[in-house]
Order: sequence, then structure tokens, then C-alpha cells
Amino acid sequence: MQTDLLKLLCKKNGLSYIIFDQNFIILYTNRADIQLHSTLQEYLWEVVGLEDQILKLHINEESIHIPMVLHSNYYYDLEISGFKEEKGSSLFIAIMQQKSKSSKEYANALQKINKKTLIYELSDEKKQTMVNEAALYFFNLKSHEMQGRHFTTFFKPQSSKKSNSTIFIAKNSHNEDLFFYADIIPLTNQDKKVYENIIIAQDITHLKKIKKELEYAQEHDTLTGLANRHYFLKLLDENIKKQKNFFICFIDINDFSTINEEYGAHASDMLLKHLSHLLLEFAEADDTVVRIQADCFAIVFEEQKHKEYIEILCKKLPNLFEQNPLYYSSEDTIKFYCTYAILSYPDDIQTSKDTLALAQRTLQRKKIEKLSR
Repeated sequence: MQTDLLKLLCKKNGLSYIIFDQNFIILYTNRADIQLHSTLQEYLWEVVGLEDQILKLHINEESIHIPMVLHSNYYYDLEISGFKEEKGSSLFIAIMQQKSKSSKEYANALQKINKKTLIYELSDEKKQTMVNEAALYFFNLKSHEMQGRHFTTFFKPQSSKKSNSTIFIAKNSHNEDLFFYADIIPLTNQDKKVYENIIIAQDITHLKKIKKELEYAQEHDTLTGLANRHYFLKLLDENIKKQKNFFICFIDINDFSTINEEYGAHASDMLLKHLSHLLLEFAEADDTVVRIQADCFAIVFEEQKHKEYIEILCKKLPNLFEQNPLYYSSEDTIKFYCTYAILSYPDDIQTSKDTLALAQRTLQRKKIEKLSR
């Protein structure tokens, strides 16, 4: 599900993407020139030497930004982030934002902006086909000594402890946030004293916007807009780690499959959205409403609230649903009923992993008790 959402967001924003696993095997992509089940390094040599750093993205919850990546005669900004599927597997996505101009036009524009910028063009075999004057001066070489040579002759992939990569935020004239990725590289003399710093900056505002959309999509349900199962488990883990007391009210629609069969999939979707609106109006500002799966929802009461208060509050739910059926059409009014169950931490809940199974058992027991009355 998360993979599908990321694909849709990339398509919406006109971005190329490569989704790969922890072995750097490409699983999905929208680029026709990339073969599935091949390795990422075959197509993005820029990641060579960064493998360990990429695998830590899930831990650090950060991203890796690489500007000026040249592919198929176009420059791209490359951003690599990690995400988790609902099943718990760790995957990564490399997003490539194409520059609006061709590589030569873009290179010429950069040269006009900053004559000291080192600019190279590489062939598909990663051999240097163009080197500007700044690069020749930097290496103290002639043009024929660099052109036609493989880039690894001059650049060796390695993790450098001398550079300090930072993201800076600025405000434009409209008071909007602008994000810049800056790599600060200190230059040292023979005595290992820093005599100058080189700062390479790249505007990544658009990529930051895309990243926020991706993060939102990963943690929210597309139909209802509520927080999803992934966000729910993450929230539970955080609260359990902080040893915060909290309550969860799980809500399950009775005979939802029957409603689906009688009225159809569209009506079922409208019912789920209708229920979501009711729960959002019912919940207080500091509560979190979640759609966990299909017809199962939850309200997380995080603030310090007494058990008696939660029980009295949740007893109002059956009447709320009964008094607010879904008016699907002029002919169809869909009545629905729900079963709810309250669990608390630390009395009932021990780990986030076991919480959903416990909730399902409790809801099922309550449904059986209703039928036996």
C-alpha cells in the first residue's frame, strides 16, 4: 500500500523514482531504461560508497541528497529516503527531479553564475566528455589529460569525515520557507590547519515539499484522510517507550461485508468516510482518530484522562451512529451499528505488536456476547 502511494505521488509531481530493498535490488521504477531486479549501483554510480549510510536511513529518519546527477543528457537532483511497508519490511526510494533545461544549457548557466564551479559531463560509460576551466585549474591538468578518462581516475568514493553536510532554511519575500542543502568542506594546509572553507549549496525546496507529501502519504489513509495503521503502531511505540498512560477505543462496523454486498463498493467507501467524519467530530482536540484496516477504527486518548471518563464518553458511540445514518441517495439510507472495546496501557497493552490481535479478540468476544443476549 505505501509503495503504491509513493508511486502515485511521484507520478503526480512528474518525478522519476526507483524503489529498492536492503540488498539494493530494484523492485519498482517508472524509468524505461532501468531493468527490474538489477542492482541500484548499475544505474546510479553516485551511490557507490554510500551503501552503509543509506541502510541507516530508517534509524536516522533522514534522507540523502545528491545534486547534479547526470543521466541521459539531463541533470537531476537525487534524494534517497527510507520507508516501511505495512508488513514491516524496510524499503528505500530514490527520487530524481529533472532540471528544466538540457545538460549543456544548464552547465553553461552554472558557469555564468559561478566561474569557480567544477563541471563535468560523463558518457554512459562514465568517461569524461567535457571538463570546464575551473576543473582543469583545480587538478592542474590540460583538457586532453582529463577528457576520455574514467571518472574514477580522479574521484574515489569514500566516506569523508572532513565535510559537514547541513540543511539551511531561509525566508523569501513571500515569507515562504526555502531549503538549501549545503556541504561545507574545510581546506587544510600541510600543518592540518583550516585556512579556507568551500561551501556547495543546492536549493532543495521542491524536494522537501515532495518529502513531506511522501511522509504524509505513508502515515495516512487515502480514502478517509485519517492516520493509518503504520502511524498508529508508531504512536503506540513512542508512548510505550515514554511510559505514558493512555487509552484506546477500538471501533468495528457490524456486518460491514453485508452492507458492501447490498449497496456496493462505492456506498461502502462513502460509509467509511461518513464514519470518519463522525469520529473526528466526536474526538477531542488532543485525541487521535485512526483507520487501522478495512472497517476497523480507533481513537487514541493520549492526555491524562480517567478511565471512568473514557468509559462514559465511549458509551455515547452507539447512539451517535444510530442517530446519524448515511443518506447515500434519495432512496437509500444506510443504517449501521458498531462494536467498541477499550484497552489501556499499561493494564491491557504491553507491546504495539500484540495490541491489534488483542483488540480483535476483545471485539469478537463483545460481538458474540451481543448475539447471545
